[in-house]
Amino acid sequence: MKTYELLIVGGGGASALARRAGEEGVKTAIVDPGPLGGTCPNRGCIPSKILLQHATVVENARRASKFFADVRVGKVDSAKVLSWMRREIAGTHEAIRDSLEGPVEYFREHAEFLDAHTVRAGRAELRGARVVIATGAHPTPPHGVDRGKVPYIVSDDVFRMKKAPKSIAIVGGGFIACEFAHFFASMGSEVTMVERSAELLMAEDEEVRHAFCAAFCPRVDYRANAIVESVEHARGRFRMRLQGPRKKAVDVEALLYAIGRRPSTDGIGLEGTGIAVNGRGFVPVDDHLRTNVRDVWAVGDVNGRHMFTHATTAQVEYLSEVLFEGRTTPIDHGPMPHAVFADPEVGAVGETEQALRARGVEYLKSVVKYEDVAKGSAMKERHGLAKLLADPSGRILGFHVVGPEASILLHQVVPVMRWRNHVSSLTHAVTVHPALNELVAATAWEVLEKLPKGSRRLEGA
Repeated sequence: MKTYELLIVGGGGASALARRAGEEGVKTAIVDPGPLGGTCPNRGCIPSKILLQHATVVENARRASKFFADVRVGKVDSAKVLSWMRREIAGTHEAIRDSLEGPVEYFREHAEFLDAHTVRAGRAELRGARVVIATGAHPTPPHGVDRGKVPYIVSDDVFRMKKAPKSIAIVGGGFIACEFAHFFASMGSEVTMVERSAELLMAEDEEVRHAFCAAFCPRVDYRANAIVESVEHARGRFRMRLQGPRKKAVDVEALLYAIGRRPSTDGIGLEGTGIAVNGRGFVPVDDHLRTNVRDVWAVGDVNGRHMFTHATTAQVEYLSEVLFEGRTTPIDHGPMPHAVFADPEVGAVGETEQALRARGVEYLKSVVKYEDVAKGSAMKERHGLAKLLADPSGRILGFHVVGPEASILLHQVVPVMRWRNHVSSLTHAVTVHPALNELVAATAWEVLEKLPKGSRRLEGA
C-alpha cells in the first residue's frame, strides 16, 4: 500500500492539478491509462479543430466565386489532412508527463476503487488522504447495435482514420455530429445525417438553429425526424433502414454514431465505496465540487455540471485554490459560453428564447443579421445573425450568434454578463467601425431602445 496526500484518478484536465500539487510539494499520485491530457488534446477539441480548420479553408475557397474569383477546388487530400493532425498532437502525453515535477508519481494504469480513498492501479494499491475523481466522459454507444457485426465508429475513431470515406452516414444532430459532417463534406465525402429531431442543434436558440440549418443542410443529405430501424454491414458497406418521412434506405461506406457522451464511471469500482453516482452515471457534487464523501471531489465531465473543456479548466483552477490556498467560497462558473465549430459557426451564452418562454419569463429581444452591418455586408454573409435577450430592466439573459467568428463575437457579451450585465455596457463602449463587433452593439442598441427610459443606462456606463 502506497499512501499520498492527494490521489487523482484521471489525467485529463486534472493533470494541471497534479502539476500544481508538485509545485506545492504535495505528495501526489495520478492514475490514468493514458494518454495524459484526456479527451481534449488527444481525441477531442484540439485534433478536431485542426481538421475543421482545413475544412473551413476548403469551403471558403469553394465560395470564392461570390467575390468574382475563379477558384476551383479539385481533390482534397484527406489522408494528408489526417496525417498532419496526428503529427500536430503527437507528443502531448510526453509533454504533460514531463511537466509533473516534484513528489508526483504517475501510474499509467486503469484505476479501480477499493474504497472511497483507495484504488488499485495495476499491481499497486494507492491510498489518498484527499481524492479527486476526474475520469471524464466518452462517446455514447448506440443501443442494440453489435459492434462485432456492425463495425461503426464513434468520434474517438475518426482521429485514427487514414482517409475520408467516399460516403458516410452520421447518426446524431448535436455539435459533434455537425462538426464532423462539416469536415467530411469538405473532404469530398457524401454525407448523410440521420437525426430523430426536426432540426439540427436542438439545444440552441430556435432562430439560431433555423439559420444554421438553412446554411448547413444543403451540403448534406439530411434525414430529419428519422429513427434507425435496422443497420447491417456486408461487403464493406453499411445499409440502414429508417423510420420517418424519408424512408429511403441509406447505403454508405462508413457509419459514425455521434449521439452524445456519457461519464466514464463504469468499470472503476465506485459501487460499494459510498460515493454517490446518479442514474445517468455522473458523480454529483455540491457548489464546492465535493462529493457526498468527505475529502473526495469530482471535477470535469464526470460531475455533469458543464461538459466543456473550459468548464473543466475553471473547476480545476477552483479546486487548486481550495486545496492549496485555503479557499472556502463556492465555485461560480458565471455565464457558461459554448461554441459549435461547424460552417457556419455558432456561439451562445445564457438562456434561449424557447426556455424563457416555457418558464413564462418576461423578456425583450433583438435580432440583427450580419448583412445589416457594414462588415457582414462586405463579407456577403446571407444567413448569419445575432440575437440578444434581456429582461425589462436591461439585464442580459442570453446572447446567440450564428455566422463567421461567432465564437469570438460571443466574448464581447460574456464579460458584460459576468460583471455589469446591462445592455448599456455594450452600447456605451466604443466599437471599431467597420468590424463584425458592430453586430453585437446593434443587438444591444435595439434592446436598449425598448427599455423604459429609467432603465436604459447603468450609473457610470
